[in-house]
Amino acid sequence: MEAKKPEKTFEHQKFLPKLPVPDLDATLDKYLKSAFVELSADEQKETKRVVEEFRKSPIAQQLQQALQQRAKQEDSWLDEWWYDAYGEIREPLVPYLSLASLQARAPRAPGSQISRAADGVYHLMVIWQRHRRQTYPVMRSRGVVWDMQQNYVLFNASRVPQKPKDQMMRYFKTEDEGDCPSNLIVLCRGNIWSFEALRDRELKSPDEFYKIFEHIKKHSFTRKHSVATLTTEHRDKWTDMREHLQKLSAKNPELLKRIESACFVVSLTDDEILDENELLIYSMIGRPENQWADKNMNIGVMLDGQITTQADHSNADAIVILDAGNTSGKFIRHHIWTPQNHHFEKPELLEFDLDETLKAAIEEAEKNFYKNKALVGCRVLRYNGYGNEKLKKMKFYMDTIVQLAMQIAYAKVHGSWCPIYETASTRKFYLARTETVRSRTKEAVLFGKAVINNAPLEEQRRLFKDAYIAHNELMAEAIEGLGCDRHLYGLRKTLEVMNRGGCNPKRALPQIFKDKAWKHSGGDGNFKLSTSFIGYDKFGTYGYVCAMCPDGYGSFYKIHDDGMLLTATNYKGFQTDLDEYTKNIAWAMDRIGDVIGINQAKL
Repeated sequence: MEAKKPEKTFEHQKFLPKLPVPDLDATLDKYLKSAFVELSADEQKETKRVVEEFRKSPIAQQLQQALQQRAKQEDSWLDEWWYDAYGEIREPLVPYLSLASLQARAPRAPGSQISRAADGVYHLMVIWQRHRRQTYPVMRSRGVVWDMQQNYVLFNASRVPQKPKDQMMRYFKTEDEGDCPSNLIVLCRGNIWSFEALRDRELKSPDEFYKIFEHIKKHSFTRKHSVATLTTEHRDKWTDMREHLQKLSAKNPELLKRIESACFVVSLTDDEILDENELLIYSMIGRPENQWADKNMNIGVMLDGQITTQADHSNADAIVILDAGNTSGKFIRHHIWTPQNHHFEKPELLEFDLDETLKAAIEEAEKNFYKNKALVGCRVLRYNGYGNEKLKKMKFYMDTIVQLAMQIAYAKVHGSWCPIYETASTRKFYLARTETVRSRTKEAVLFGKAVINNAPLEEQRRLFKDAYIAHNELMAEAIEGLGCDRHLYGLRKTLEVMNRGGCNPKRALPQIFKDKAWKHSGGDGNFKLSTSFIGYDKFGTYGYVCAMCPDGYGSFYKIHDDGMLLTATNYKGFQTDLDEYTKNIAWAMDRIGDVIGINQAKL
């Protein structure tokens, strides 16, 4: 009997279905239902008028037909435009558009920096090599194959600043496709180093990585002006300075290419932070010279061996980056080790030519960096009241319960119900990433009010069932690519394309996108709660992205058998309170546990 061929990482790509274009009426109905929540009767009447006007308009039908035609011609009608949504943002990537995490499998061990760096980087490069050889396992959800494009772009990628939108540059190739860069970039005290990770097409050993990192740390003297700092600046300013840098000398473009095409970046810091919340902030926005913010991943290693990751969210979603961290983290040794006199190839120090204009820009970027850093707040909540084990026996999804708890917590703190963004993965479709679950439903608000007001238990239970079912239905539709947000975004992008072409008169933006309810329900990124479930691994990597709105929160949680770990973020100086918000999430989880009888018989 012929042996079954091993499954290749990217072999299913060409067989995945295309992301659908939802029915226009269904999308408008979903939007209207979401927009109505917490509007007055008069506001509801006006919003309904605007939506119905758009539904019956010739422009709505033209946009829908054009979008459907695009879907027939493209591999994904959304893929290019979704990267536009990220690339058009001009604010600094850190903290506004990056994601950050901590490696929980590398606990603090003073004196372990070099050995931890060698282990962590080596095993991350093993993952790189497995992607090159297509032996990395295909992601699946409930048996369904997921699109692996985000794994394909996980390494050797960089965002490059341009006007009016940045460009994604990708250099990764599988071995079947040919060679790709295999160097790593190391940042240390403002110095930028590069070294080759392969010898004779095989990875160098952890012992050799150790010697290379040891050499870099020993020979890195503090450098005042590092080009890395410019990557943390406003995108238009970095665009101008990058162009100036390239024109200044012949070697500068070559050095930029070395960095931007590298597998990823490693930072060896001189810092040691004991407080978990402060370390999480550091992982996002630590020191400006210690992160090349444009790169796909920046792996930071602290003096005490703790490992952080800062990554460009526009390149890939958190689930892919955290998966790589969880996988590599399992092989990191907990004890401090030192190799014997092992031979190593010396790394190369990359030295850019700088002039006074660039030096002044670096100094200004550093000042702006620390202004932004002072805004970021972070809190970790470890809730152990109950977890997935009990809820599965009761046939409840813990994700839904956490979503309800976060909304109740926000209302307890702020006295109102805000629009909430929850991530739903659409990776069963080719080149797809996510859809929005608009978790603030009428049913969720009614249930939340009953909990806060301590309504009779039977009433709370009845309302919980309605809220629970409403949320799960939204999630199920979003996973199938049938939410409303990506579709409405696609219609707006279609209008942009129409208005750029030919001599036709420009079409005005329909009123639906300007009505009060548009932003009130979360449109244009006005979700005051930005949330996502990030896995079941109790002991693995955890992290966050910052809040979408200045007066909002980010909330990112891992669920495990006996509880959850949640990381919440805000911006200081606005009307938010992280301590009260996280405290009330735990309060709401307890109250919901009482409602469903978590320690009693099934509801």
